[in-house]
Amino acid sequence: MEDVRALALPLCITPDGQFARAAGTDAVLGLIRAMVATTSGNWPHAPWFGLHERFLAVNADVEDQASLTDALNEALRQLGVTWARVQQVRSVRGAAYGERRFDVTLLVGDDARPVSAAVTT
Repeated sequence: MEDVRALALPLCITPDGQFARAAGTDAVLGLIRAMVATTSGNWPHAPWFGLHERFLAVNADVEDQASLTDALNEALRQLGVTWARVQQVRSVRGAAYGERRFDVTLLVGDDARPVSAAVTT
């Protein structure tokens, strides 16, 4: 798979007035963090994008969060992301009081290289 370049989130403008670009994997992870940070009500035209409520509603004592994996993959499908998919979302114990932490594992590219990142609510 060729290196996918995408807009960086949050959207940034370079000194020459162009949108900043990021590696595709970094852009998808930024996109996932944006989905986790916003509610479905923030996106009336795309309620499947805002997943904050979904992440807050899961039982954090369950390690494997299959419903969150499915929700993230559906959002990526809706956005037309075909070169990456979420393999797994796992709850991480030991987050600060009032915070929930999750590890998200992406499979990227034709060779399905796994890439992991932490997200918090």
